[in-house]
Amino acid sequence: MIDKAINKDTKKTMLYTLGLFLILSLVFFLITLVIQINADTVLKNEIMSQEQLLVDVEKTIVANKVNRLTTDLLYLTDILAMGDSGRGDYSDVEDHWLAFANRKMIYDQIRFINGDGDEVIRVNYSDTGATLTDSDDLQNKADRYYFTEAIGLDDDQIYISKLDLNMENNQIEQPIKPTIRLATTYYGARGQLQGIVVLNYSADDMLREVEKIASTSQGEIFMLNSDGDWLYNSQDTSKAWSFMDDKRRDESFKNDFPNVWQTIQSEASGAQIVDTGVFNYTKILTADKFALDSDHSLALGLEDWTIVSYIPPDTDDGKLLTGNLFDAVLLVLKNNLIAYFLILMLSLFLGALLTVNKVKNDEIKHFSEYDAMTGVYNRRTGFEKLTQLYKNSEKNNGENSVCFIDINGLKDVNDYLGHDVGDELIVTITNSIKDKIRENDFVARLGGDEFLIIFEGLDENGAEAVWQRIVADFEAINETEKRRYLISASHGIESFSGTSNEYIDTIINHADEKMYREKKIIKKNLKIIREYQPDDENDPVQ
Repeated sequence: MIDKAINKDTKKTMLYTLGLFLILSLVFFLITLVIQINADTVLKNEIMSQEQLLVDVEKTIVANKVNRLTTDLLYLTDILAMGDSGRGDYSDVEDHWLAFANRKMIYDQIRFINGDGDEVIRVNYSDTGATLTDSDDLQNKADRYYFTEAIGLDDDQIYISKLDLNMENNQIEQPIKPTIRLATTYYGARGQLQGIVVLNYSADDMLREVEKIASTSQGEIFMLNSDGDWLYNSQDTSKAWSFMDDKRRDESFKNDFPNVWQTIQSEASGAQIVDTGVFNYTKILTADKFALDSDHSLALGLEDWTIVSYIPPDTDDGKLLTGNLFDAVLLVLKNNLIAYFLILMLSLFLGALLTVNKVKNDEIKHFSEYDAMTGVYNRRTGFEKLTQLYKNSEKNNGENSVCFIDINGLKDVNDYLGHDVGDELIVTITNSIKDKIRENDFVARLGGDEFLIIFEGLDENGAEAVWQRIVADFEAINETEKRRYLISASHGIESFSGTSNEYIDTIINHADEKMYREKKIIKKNLKIIREYQPDDENDPVQ
């Protein structure tokens, strides 16, 4: 009897234990499942927001680049108009164009082609500098697509060709040269069509900037033409320009992801999560929406470019974004097997999970607002702060100023002394600025060697006084520290108030233009790299 009672009690205990275990395990499972789904949702939103922000930044970079190219084209056309004597003597124009090509270093050719398609002026640029083509070597371009499409433009239109590789004798030039041709009509003093001005832009310059931003993506970055072909592929560079090879025309984004491409064609921007991966995309250039900074309009030969962020489904982020509820259940069971036997550890587990989640959110928030190297605001946050300040100015009519800054000679420092020294230069300048501005002022790094200081409540004169304190600090470092380079920066200040009625981009562009004018003056006599001369024999050689 005793043995039976013991056995019965043991069975009850086992049943109670099993029941309690099942109940507690079910409660714990539901809690952990909800937590996992919520954490995944937060992380999914963060990843998608980051990738959409990235493609938007890429769009802004390319659009700004196109705007600068068109500005250069109009400037060269103005030079031609001012130097055209009407007697066929273009020597002044040629001198200006040569100097411009040497300064910019991104235009393989600058040409004036008359109405019959004959080249009148052609400036070629190579690694050795700009040269003027002899008259005997000038050619007729009447049968070239860019001439036939540009010669019929209105006087307020600019033609931009498709982006492809430069061809010589019907062969792709080696090494490859991604090229865009820009053209606009030129009318003489009497208002008669004289021909077109053509720029051959070496698009490597633009693609390098695209590549720089692409390195921050969680996945891969593509740049596509209007046919769905790769212009840029961060994961597999060999796929770019495959449409230029008759044997590789089938190698395209359109063929690899036909359903996604079909949707992209019908939308200006958006996101798709499908079995083949996660896609965020935006179109860059459209004739009806893209506006120039001048009174001209685009006559697009290139149609649309599209920037695409792609996260493959077999990566950790891809599995997270493409996963379903069943995947979440399996993940919870896999990660918490021991926890089902240690219910007491539930509170510790939740605490650890919430702490890790909060720390991760704080890190993501910090890196989304601040520049990692310098500790100042990044471009996006800086523009948000400036927008808020501008709105406040509209309410109280206060006067504020922006100072656009560009570090002088950073490329020389990187090239001759190394990128570590270049980073030191950037950090030194940033620290000097932060040390000398007021508490209510703030700094944003726009990218590379460009910064923006926002002076709250200061007009242009007040902002200039603060800038002079910063310059004095630069000079003190140059005089007291034995660095192999000089610390120097160009600046341009533009003030604004609540009654300015200007767009923020316009205000910054004005400051940018002032900075470039100052930079041109400074760089004439500035030598950034200087020879190191130790004070005595025991000084280390830097």
